[in-house]
Amino acid sequence: MKKPRRPAWLIAALAVSFSAGLAQAAADCGPTAYDCALQHVARREFMQAIRLLEVQLAATPRDLKALNLVGIALTGAGRKADANDRFRTALSIDPSFNPARKNLAINEFDAGRSASAKSHLESVLKLAPADEIANIYLAEILFQSKETSAALKHYDKAGDRISQSPAWLLHYARCQLDAGRTEDAVTILERLPERDADGHFEAGVALGRAGAHAPAARFFARARAGYKDPYVAGYNQTLMLIEAGDHAEAARVAEEILSQGTRPAELYNLAARAYAGVGRIQEAYDALRNAARIEPKAVENYIDLAMLCMEHENFDLGMEIVDVGLARQPESWMLHVQRGVLWAMKSQFGQAEKEFDAARGLAPNQPVPYAALAMVWMQSGQTGKAVDVLRGETRRGNGGHVIPYIFAVSLLRSGVDPEQPAGLEAALALGAAIRAKPDFTPARAELGRLLLKRGDLDGAIGELEKAAALDPGRAATLYALAQAYRKKGDRQKASDLLARVSKLNERERGDDPDAELKRVVVRLVREGAQTGAGQPVER
Repeated sequence: MKKPRRPAWLIAALAVSFSAGLAQAAADCGPTAYDCALQHVARREFMQAIRLLEVQLAATPRDLKALNLVGIALTGAGRKADANDRFRTALSIDPSFNPARKNLAINEFDAGRSASAKSHLESVLKLAPADEIANIYLAEILFQSKETSAALKHYDKAGDRISQSPAWLLHYARCQLDAGRTEDAVTILERLPERDADGHFEAGVALGRAGAHAPAARFFARARAGYKDPYVAGYNQTLMLIEAGDHAEAARVAEEILSQGTRPAELYNLAARAYAGVGRIQEAYDALRNAARIEPKAVENYIDLAMLCMEHENFDLGMEIVDVGLARQPESWMLHVQRGVLWAMKSQFGQAEKEFDAARGLAPNQPVPYAALAMVWMQSGQTGKAVDVLRGETRRGNGGHVIPYIFAVSLLRSGVDPEQPAGLEAALALGAAIRAKPDFTPARAELGRLLLKRGDLDGAIGELEKAAALDPGRAATLYALAQAYRKKGDRQKASDLLARVSKLNERERGDDPDAELKRVVVRLVREGAQTGAGQPVER
């Protein structure tokens, strides 16, 4: 049965009554229906706002402010398609009406339509380049597409609004870190909410990966109480403290975590590094033994323990430890290299060569065995063999910074004239090593000495200064830099450096190239064993 139709006069009367009710409601919360709707939106009473604005738009359909506000209310009510229709209606009336275009862009961004959002935001910024919200959202789009340099320019214009979202703060900081603005990144990350453990953990990861170890440790410390895995936060804090050189604090944190009953091998390994850093050698030994006992197949524990023995010239104990490791992991090329280094330290070069050759057979694409073999060949009078083998590996493009460096050293040890083509070949190889690893001090120091012999004083000083900044305790580098300053005519700088050299071990001046070569190979072995180490973990 059909419902009886209401007479037209009754419909009109109801409409008048409803309008009167809206007018009364408007009078109760503001001078106009728009003002009242604005208050409803502020209180998240979206349906009330929509009803008021629809009546107003029925009377004034080209009211831009009302179209924009009803779009905001519809967005808040979850009706984004309807909201976007209203924003587009406003823009069809006035394409320069930025509030509607900006809100449409944000809705498009939230829907994953980044290209549309970007186009609208760029239009907004043409008319209002300082608009903070438009800059933030455009920065977010650029960040998502990994255009961090472009994103940074827009984050920089966001002002205090960047603090409205922890995600914005983190993304801004990552762009700053990519640009080398580490201090700015730390300042921004300090704005993270105090109780945001996840945000502090992510901040620690970003800073740690950028090499800002000390501030990274602080953020991991803040994350520990509330993060989903307090152990991982504590592990990262310990690791970052070690990388920052604060071994005493790292030992304290490691002991605190161990006392709580969490005792994985990786933490004992970190504790050992911290103990060794403060001279607590017996505790370092004990921690590494615990690590090896917990994870008997983890090669790095035997290598680190043997390395500790080698650093304290306990070569026989180091050999015993490596033998235990090889009994469990006979295919470990790193353990064979470590045993070869121990043989070399005992001047048993024949035995050392066998171990290094075994390592090369197990890992033909790893550069460390070639570096170790070259060391043995140079020390046993087979420098020509080292040059030939390493030249071939260099042409193959193998080895990153390791092969070019050790090839250059072999060339120079073969007695080439620094000013002849072979000297230039060595310089080019050292340059390649530096490009592959700019903080590899031995390559910079070797190149500085070579340039000094070639008469390139400015080039020599540049490389030696960088080497001295990276490793200020290496007397051989400082001595060469003093010579370069003296030849350049800067006698005061030369004198100051020689005074520093006199306080260091005179044996490091460079009179014993074999000792220097051994130190470098030991460093390469340590770096090879710690591939991926020094980076915070995420789980």
